[in-house]
Amino acid sequence: MKNFLNTLCVLMGMSVTMISCLGDGENNTYSAAYDDMAITSITLGTLNRYTQTISSNTGNDTIIKSQLTGSAYNLTIDQLGCRIFNHDLLPVDTDLKHVLISSLTTKNNAIATLKSLTSDSIMVITTSDSIDFSTPRVFRVYSSKMDTWRDYTMTLNINPSAGVTFGWRKIATIEEVAKEDWTDKHLVTFDDSVRLVDRDVVVLNGILLTGGLHGDVAYRLNNQTIEYSTDMENWTTATVDGQPTALQHLLGTGTKEIFALGTDGGMKHSSDYGETWQDEVLADDADLLPVSDMAMTAWKYDPVDSTDYVLMAGNDSSDNIRVWRKISQYGGPTKGGQWVYMEGFSGLNGLQRTAADDSQATDEQMPSLVFYNDIVLAVSSKKKVYESYDQGLSWAQSTKYVLPWSMTGERVLMGTAKDMLWLVTDSGEIWQGTLR
Repeated sequence: MKNFLNTLCVLMGMSVTMISCLGDGENNTYSAAYDDMAITSITLGTLNRYTQTISSNTGNDTIIKSQLTGSAYNLTIDQLGCRIFNHDLLPVDTDLKHVLISSLTTKNNAIATLKSLTSDSIMVITTSDSIDFSTPRVFRVYSSKMDTWRDYTMTLNINPSAGVTFGWRKIATIEEVAKEDWTDKHLVTFDDSVRLVDRDVVVLNGILLTGGLHGDVAYRLNNQTIEYSTDMENWTTATVDGQPTALQHLLGTGTKEIFALGTDGGMKHSSDYGETWQDEVLADDADLLPVSDMAMTAWKYDPVDSTDYVLMAGNDSSDNIRVWRKISQYGGPTKGGQWVYMEGFSGLNGLQRTAADDSQATDEQMPSLVFYNDIVLAVSSKKKVYESYDQGLSWAQSTKYVLPWSMTGERVLMGTAKDMLWLVTDSGEIWQGTLR
């Protein structure tokens, strides 16, 4: 209360000064007092940003300080709701505890003050004192008569994915992993971790289990019989009556579906946990389907409820990399979708073999395909990472998600779990990658 009274005395002194006549000569002016008050504009000063990165060589953390031009992040003043906020979101790691206001203007010479977070005290806002905006703050604006006031709540919003950096950290080296036969391996997400499994093992994540619980269920193709497991150790037959399913390979899963390549060269899917299988509809020639080194990933397709965007990449018989996609609706009155060949974009940065220029021929395959941070990442057999920001239409070699230079091994697989990327190499190294 004492701080409040002291500040109020200062404000009263300021108000007396503002309403005093400065003279009655022709060239003299004065400030009149008004009952109306408002904040009419506000601009942020220079902002600090502290980014933490991880050295791929040593694993040590490094803090990098940079500065942002606060005036580039326009503030909106909602006069009706008495709110102030930024439409242009600040990048993650912006220091919100020490924010400077570079300018603030009011209507009718109103006096802008800041309410304390811990008491009833207020302070006059200046351009030299920083303000803690890690939580919303209340600006109290007094009329020039000091008899009324108006409160504004100001919030600074962060975009958790804007301008973030990425780093790898080596977790372990496991000899048993290095001893595995890596001929046909890939990574799956199971129980919030990644598992190195045979190519014909896939996982449905978060499905309803017995007892009303949700969990992960693995499926595998074993001599033309589909089997499932809730622990990847004990397996039970899923196929109706144990009948053959005419499948060559299990490819991957969506939210509710399992996808496979049939012995007839066509695509198949099961929406009843592997018991029965149906033919998929292809919008393009089945000869363009990949036949080896296939990888698949799927994610929620936001424009339509209960729908997945499924992306598949692999090599054809001539080692051309082929990319297909399906917008797969698994709920609602209309279900289905068709597989579409991504013609003209499937070469993944010019790697596709062409008849006109055989020098582009390559033995490169894409054994890993993952959806992470709203983009698609593909890891090649040449230990390169490619990225697509348009759902598989166009690709470029990534400069952000490059593999750690000190990583060893001839083959590397990528997976995702717990909002992190994981790498497993045939030398047994396990790496974890996170956004910072």
